[in-house]
Amino acid sequence: MEKVKKALSQQDTEDRGNLSKVVEATSFSSGTRIKDFIACFAAGILCSLLGTLLHGQLSRLGKAWQVEAGGPCCK
Repeated sequence: MEKVKKALSQQDTEDRGNLSKVVEATSFSSGTRIKDFIACFAAGILCSLLGTLLHGQLSRLGKAWQVEAGGPCCK
């Protein structure tokens, strides 16, 4: 029974060691994280502005084509 416990505890230690190696290899530096955050933030603002402008233009276009009762085209 003791051999089993020892084997399991060694395997657990090895797994943690490998996991920490993977985490260290795939983590970004703080400078890279800040640059990526700024890039994503700017892209979000740009998409928001473009969406607002596009929505306004489509709304105007819809109103231009809307036929109201008693308008100049219906007389």
